[in-house]
Amino acid sequence: MALAREILTGLERCLHGHAGFELPEWVVESRAAARMSALALDAQAYLDLVSAPRGAAELRSLVEAVRVGETRFFRHRPQVDALLEVVVPAWRERDERSPQVWSAGCATGEEAYTLALVLDRALPRPTFKPTILATDVSAEALATARHGAYPASAIEHVPEPWRDGLVIEDDTMRVRPGVAGLVTFKQQNLADSDRPRGFDLVWCRNVLIYFGPEARKRVLEKLVAALDPGGFLFLGYSETLRDVGGLQAVRHADQVLWQKAGSAVPPAPAPSLRRPEPPTTPVTAPRVKPVASRAAPPRAAPPSARAPAATAAPNTRATLRITSAQPAAVAAEIRTALGVPGLATLTVDLDSADYLEDDVAPVLRRAGTAAESAGVELILKATRPGPRRWLRRNGLGEGDE
Repeated sequence: MALAREILTGLERCLHGHAGFELPEWVVESRAAARMSALALDAQAYLDLVSAPRGAAELRSLVEAVRVGETRFFRHRPQVDALLEVVVPAWRERDERSPQVWSAGCATGEEAYTLALVLDRALPRPTFKPTILATDVSAEALATARHGAYPASAIEHVPEPWRDGLVIEDDTMRVRPGVAGLVTFKQQNLADSDRPRGFDLVWCRNVLIYFGPEARKRVLEKLVAALDPGGFLFLGYSETLRDVGGLQAVRHADQVLWQKAGSAVPPAPAPSLRRPEPPTTPVTAPRVKPVASRAAPPRAAPPSARAPAATAAPNTRATLRITSAQPAAVAAEIRTALGVPGLATLTVDLDSADYLEDDVAPVLRRAGTAAESAGVELILKATRPGPRRWLRRNGLGEGDE
């Protein structure tokens, strides 16, 4: 369902006012259309509903619908390693026996419970008493989190050393009470004006993608202000701190975490925002094989997208450097690039991404179908070992080591 501009603007205003969200238009349009169909309302009637006090419950349902909310236990193991090998030793060195942790945007609780499993083992009680505050805007997600029960298959993502904090009952995996007791869940909107304080660690992964530039800056400042001096901040791989001061970068392996000024940990140079130029003779991954899938209509790309100019001449060849790990952002950039008149070949450069989630793979497959329909050759380029392995693992190419 294509929504009129005034309807879409009104829905975006409702989502921003309630949750601070600034999402790609196609996300708002598709999720709202599904809600309209479920309620058998036309577009204007639905906008009138969610704009009025009587529609507060439906507005919450729309927020639930637009949230991606994909999460799992130990989803980002390299960052868990950084927690164990950088943060925990720093706490021990300064004799921090009651570290306060904030899991911001905790969704259904898997990340908060991952932190609890790790800290319960790394900081044994009664000598240490870590506590974790886990917050999310979604009441529905928090209800799942508080229950602490997940499909039994979820244990496959938990490394063996930490499984003793979980128990399998029939087809359900539960967090043991001793571990679950470290976590307190609270409904909270990061876009609100409240300013929590006193945390030694703030864990906020892949939440900032929901906010526009101004709201994102305010939220980042809020997260930094919540840290005590020497406290650590973990963000998603595609989320940057270029506009926020008071932090120093701490490198661990291929990870970058952030520490608030006032610590004994020596500062490391901030990660460069410029990607290295690709080799002059790159090895190109095989073309994407189109699959049966319908691409969403083109929408305006986010400011970070480097799409070809709209005045491109026929038979134009263009390169799109992927800098985000988020499927919605990648899809928006590719859609915009494919919409350029006269485009003949689009090369998607995967080397420029710091990290690639597996759920980006379906986006690239759909892009292959959209490109074929538009008569555009879509090429996935990978010269680094990591992107090559990712291509092969997801069946998108036979990249070499």
